[in-house]
Amino acid sequence: MKQLDLLNGKIFPTMLRLSTPLMLTAFIQMAYSLTDIAWIGRLSTDAVAAVGQVGFLIWIAESLTVIPRLGMSVLTSQSYGSKDYHQARLFLNNGFWLAIIMGILYGTMLLIFRDPIIHFFRLEEQVNRLTEAYLLIIAVGMPLFFVNPVLSGAYQCLGNSKTPFRVNAIGLITNIVVDPLLIFGLGPVPALGIRGAAIATVLAQGVVFLLFLNIIRQQDDLIGQSHLLRWTFDRSALFKVIKIGIPASLQANIHALISVLLNRYVASFGALALAVGSVGSMIESICWMTTEGVAIAITALVGQNYGAHRYDRVQKIYRVCIQLLGTIGMISTFIIMVFRYQLFQLFVPGDREAIALGAVYLLILGVSQFFMSFEIGCSGFLNGIGETRQPAMVNTVFNLLRIPLALLLMPLYGVEGVWAAMSLSTILKGILLFFLSNFQGRRLDLRADH
Repeated sequence: MKQLDLLNGKIFPTMLRLSTPLMLTAFIQMAYSLTDIAWIGRLSTDAVAAVGQVGFLIWIAESLTVIPRLGMSVLTSQSYGSKDYHQARLFLNNGFWLAIIMGILYGTMLLIFRDPIIHFFRLEEQVNRLTEAYLLIIAVGMPLFFVNPVLSGAYQCLGNSKTPFRVNAIGLITNIVVDPLLIFGLGPVPALGIRGAAIATVLAQGVVFLLFLNIIRQQDDLIGQSHLLRWTFDRSALFKVIKIGIPASLQANIHALISVLLNRYVASFGALALAVGSVGSMIESICWMTTEGVAIAITALVGQNYGAHRYDRVQKIYRVCIQLLGTIGMISTFIIMVFRYQLFQLFVPGDREAIALGAVYLLILGVSQFFMSFEIGCSGFLNGIGETRQPAMVNTVFNLLRIPLALLLMPLYGVEGVWAAMSLSTILKGILLFFLSNFQGRRLDLRADH
């Protein structure tokens, strides 16, 4: 598969060609969860709440995956830009194996400590039973949740966003077809309920992994030359991947853990509120998943040009990205706020109480969508130049701020107070990261002049 030349040519067309498959890939990742919720919502609200609980554990897994994915992507793109292909292969190989090891360890931990994890939200016993049934299967397949994003990142950082899009699209189609079949049964296939949804999700991830391996085996590109199935252990490369990835991963994990704590507050208002929050966050991810795709493209573009010392081009990339991020933020705000009732009705049809509360959720969070675009996109720019600590610090501080804000607003506004705390902190993060990325861009201007 042909890779885009990220060091030459017009920036905006290159950005679109690189980011469009990335945005679509991000939507595919979101669609895995939405597919489960769409079908499970037809089982019961308790089943939705159960999947929502496991969803936060998957979110923590995704946050941990940032270590090998981001570390490998930034270092590989910079090495590729400077034409140090040997070092790039080492980063690819060690990032891949780091993901496998982390996935095995995390899945094992979920199996061992599933009881205290499940009872953390203090929900009804029938919800806990459904949660355990779903979690056991997801935990077994957890290594796939770690390694597939790293394989996608390997292609993306080299300028090939089409291959991971096509592979993940096939995985999504697999999930869409198998999900209702295993949940509700058909002919000789028994109805497995929530277990069927978990099996379908893991099966789809397995298909994605096998497709990636087949493509790597057939193509003699930089990824194929990295011999991923044989660990070329290099202590320096491994430590560099971890060093680059840890700040962003810590920030993402703190964000996830804070969200778990906030949802414990939400759960105190009942399973309906938790289910609404789970579905609402997935709908809201229309914005952040789209922007995440653009942010990955920004990191790849900036990383390669920064590695090649093309600082003038890096600054031009930044200006184009700011315009694109603003556009995405405005469109997302419009869709979520104007069509909030219709969007929620897609996932909990017939439940008027859930739809009404869900519309309130989307109204509150819709206010922050524009700022969320800058939060994620500007973080991608800073990551591309290797400044992973700045966005990590900003996100961590303002995510922690959500706890006292929620405790302050809950007595006044109930569950809506928790959601308001989330929205306000996102607005503050977006503003500050915009100014930080702008400052770093101006510093690059000075380096280009000299």
